[in-house]
Amino acid sequence: MESKTLKTVAIAALVFAIGGLSLGFAALSQVLTIDTSSTVQSSGTSWDVHFANADEGVVTGDATKGNISLDTTSVTLNGVILKAPGDSVKYTFDVVNAGELDAKIGTYEFKTPEFTGSGEGAEADETLVETNYTYTLTYENDGQAVKQDDTLAASETKTIVLTVTYSGSADSLPTNSVSVSNSGATLTYVQA
Repeated sequence: MESKTLKTVAIAALVFAIGGLSLGFAALSQVLTIDTSSTVQSSGTSWDVHFANADEGVVTGDATKGNISLDTTSVTLNGVILKAPGDSVKYTFDVVNAGELDAKIGTYEFKTPEFTGSGEGAEADETLVETNYTYTLTYENDGQAVKQDDTLAASETKTIVLTVTYSGSADSLPTNSVSVSNSGATLTYVQA
């Protein structure tokens, strides 16, 4: 029976060893838990690009300057009358970056002016005025044209010059008055 006892002792020792390993593994194991909680706060930076400080306009020739209105997002010019070749009206105003982020012109689009003649020969008058009418936006400091991707650093102000001109010669005047509407541009500033 020694062999039976020996088998019993061996089985008991094996059970005891397996049990000991289980206890040893349990003693050496660790549960790791990741628990997150967070807050996303504002960086404190601000975005503020706007128009300001329009002047009353400067007239060249026999033009009538009309009036300019300005709010933070738009400049509107009404009532300009150009009577002869070389007549122009020039306005200056600021584009201000009062924010803390650099900006640039993301898109810049000139509107397509609409010319509306009156009386006989209205269509010919419209074509004549369309050929000789110009609208420009330039920077006052260097005379360069305003264009897409122009930058405006944080806390920077640039003065823009808006000029409406009638060019041509004495024989380029319409027979009757022609009104011009939808003249202007759209500047969209984005983060640089």
